[in-house]
Amino acid sequence: MQRLKTETRPRHERTEGVVRLMDAHLTPAGYQRQLEAFYGLYLPLEALLAGPLAALEPALDLRARWKTPLLEADLRAMGHDTASLARLPRASPLPALPGLAEALGCAYVLEGSTLGGQLILRHLTRHFGPDARVGNFAFFRAYGDQVGPMWRAFGEALTRASERAASETFDAAVVQGARDTFDTFAAWLMREHDVSVRL
Repeated sequence: MQRLKTETRPRHERTEGVVRLMDAHLTPAGYQRQLEAFYGLYLPLEALLAGPLAALEPALDLRARWKTPLLEADLRAMGHDTASLARLPRASPLPALPGLAEALGCAYVLEGSTLGGQLILRHLTRHFGPDARVGNFAFFRAYGDQVGPMWRAFGEALTRASERAASETFDAAVVQGARDTFDTFAAWLMREHDVSVRL
């Protein structure tokens, strides 16, 4: 986990720089656009992860970790229905995740964003207050008071997989999967921002 943090830091920082949820001037419409962009990324990415990560069940408890249903709940609260959700753009290309190692690297990014999302949640609840237009922040509330335990459980599952593989190649592939996922996040969010600016 420490190697992942160290070797992905520049990409992590670049990705954080294109998430505009901490903006003091964030509007409900801007918040909705950001959730729509997340939905367009998480939906295909989680579908891609489901196969390889199934090898680590039940330790990972994947059903409890998927964020797409939470994004759907938030977007429905903001006026989307099944048809409009289906029309939202999907991220492409996605990171190449040919095996468990790369999938774990990708999952590290997603789980880390849930951990970091607690800071965003505090900002959003202060910023918007009791504004019904933004729903109840289901995506950022995610695991509720279990954020810490879920993060630790993921770290333990990743560490055990690495120890079983006992291979520098495996560990390097985990790091590469995380790097590729950060790059995908940054490229997609920048694209979505550019589209919204043009509109």
